[in-house]
Amino acid sequence: MSHPPFKVNVSVVIMKADDVLLIKRADDEEVFPGYWGIPGGTVEPIDATLEAALTRECLEEVGIGIENIRLISNNINNKGEKGGALYLVYVAEHSSGEPKPLDGTAKVEWLSINKIRKLNLTPMTLEIIESCF
Repeated sequence: MSHPPFKVNVSVVIMKADDVLLIKRADDEEVFPGYWGIPGGTVEPIDATLEAALTRECLEEVGIGIENIRLISNNINNKGEKGGALYLVYVAEHSSGEPKPLDGTAKVEWLSINKIRKLNLTPMTLEIIESCF
């Protein structure tokens, strides 16, 4: 009996003082094109830990380092025979590098919570960010 695919996804709210680093997803992205969200992606077999996957994703998507990583949320999205995913959300502090749009990212900005509230955000993004303040 074969089992449906099940992914593990990690994402992170990156803080710098009272600002949060958000990415605008590229218009050609398969999921939520053109929406604003937080960096993250799928855990790969090369990742030794979940934190390593998160660090890799931050480098790939926005070119920065993070530190003081803490888990803040987890959720399972089970799609039955189509598989599903475990979503782990972390909060971390910016440690190095200047953010720039890289893999699948159209734009990167440090934004205040008031500016974030006015954006077209991926689902649950606002609630997750607000929980960090």
